[in-house]
Amino acid sequence: MFCSVIFCFTGSCLNVQAQSAADLAYRNAVTPPPPGWTGPVFQLSHNYPTADPGPCSPKVCKWLANKKVNFNLPLTGPAPTWGPAWNNYIQAILDYVKQEQDPELQNQAGWKIDVSGETRWFHVPWMSYDPTRGREFVHGMTNERTATLGDFGHEPQSGTNTLEHMSALGDLQNHPLFGANRLQLGAGRQTPKSFETWAFGAYNQWGAYAIGKSWSDGVPIMGNYSGVTIPAGLPFPDGTVVAKLLFTSATPDDVPYLKSSPAWQVDRHDVKNGVFLCRRQVQEVRLIQLDVAVVDSRSPTRWVFGTFAYNGNKAGNSPWDRLEPVGLQWGSDPFTFPATPKAESIAARQSVLNTKIGTPQHFGCNGRLAGPVDNKLSSCLSCHGGSYAPPVGVAATPTTTPPIFGFEGECTNYSLANAQYFDNVQFPMGYTGGQYAGLINLDTSLQLQVAFFQYGQYKQFGNPVACKAGK
Repeated sequence: MFCSVIFCFTGSCLNVQAQSAADLAYRNAVTPPPPGWTGPVFQLSHNYPTADPGPCSPKVCKWLANKKVNFNLPLTGPAPTWGPAWNNYIQAILDYVKQEQDPELQNQAGWKIDVSGETRWFHVPWMSYDPTRGREFVHGMTNERTATLGDFGHEPQSGTNTLEHMSALGDLQNHPLFGANRLQLGAGRQTPKSFETWAFGAYNQWGAYAIGKSWSDGVPIMGNYSGVTIPAGLPFPDGTVVAKLLFTSATPDDVPYLKSSPAWQVDRHDVKNGVFLCRRQVQEVRLIQLDVAVVDSRSPTRWVFGTFAYNGNKAGNSPWDRLEPVGLQWGSDPFTFPATPKAESIAARQSVLNTKIGTPQHFGCNGRLAGPVDNKLSSCLSCHGGSYAPPVGVAATPTTTPPIFGFEGECTNYSLANAQYFDNVQFPMGYTGGQYAGLINLDTSLQLQVAFFQYGQYKQFGNPVACKAGK
């Protein structure tokens, strides 16, 4: 799912001239293309709409007009099962997302931000600040959770990533940037069973209108919602669509159902002696997953998340046809284990899973939704529900923000931590439990969380620290 956006820094740095917030917030990538580069070059889409786009027409947001789905099932009775109504809902979102995109999803074409002569897709600022995992220059992807063969159905899988740290990073436990927790790191020692994930996400004009109202020259603009301090543009309105493509360094030799998967270039971590380095070079990655999220006021959380998995064995004329729905989720199922004791647990009914999908899927915790390269001990909304940031300009730490990327005992036993993690949080509520006082609710947006984290890092520590040569 979207829940893997993770950033870290090296302990080694280079002296560079101080840059403004706007320079760092809106730069295209961590580094520009090298001289002589002839491939695609990512351009940040940040001319956010200044006029409210208004209600989304049922002809455009067809999923909102689907009256056959029910997001408010009673706690008694059967759990939802995959069928035509759910499939039509998620396919309507896919049709919107792929409109006027390259049918073959070719590397050279990349992702088109314009549809029917207007800009449809926009990017979140501040995601090129971190030189280790920030946006790369080819397609604007960021580094995410490292996957194992177990994620792809080849062997039992550990839910949290406990691979060794990226060797060039040094002792991240002592670094002030949130993300130093070992359970949150995505990169590590490369073995035949571990693969990097790189991804990019984009918001449509409804989401971008909210983002644009929340930033000015790279500085957050804050407002007030029912007495709570919030980013001025939030909450995201009905009509908001978020799309995210996830690519893996695994090949069809590693994962056979990746055959014919679109291969894109990405400036990703170099590998030396089986170890991922901070240093990058352009390499191929392959499409494995497409995540979508929409605001739908019928949902108890206002959000509906969905994910697709690539299946090279599926019949179809294009890669789009070989994306199979994994499921949908509109809540974290707080009445289902481990948010409640097993003796009192009911079957998950705020996720609906396509159990007949043609590829191995681990899904999420106890019947909740998670995608192929996501953490199986979590779920889409459980993770995104922890999208909070400290007060503006304050750098986050692992002890001042929710542990959304993994914690001891996650999904394995009933506990207060699991009850809080798998709770449903309404905007602009604080994190369940109240132990993270003063945090800013970011309405499930982990990309905005990265932006606020990076701005806080910048305000407290200045320019990003860069990799030393050869690291």
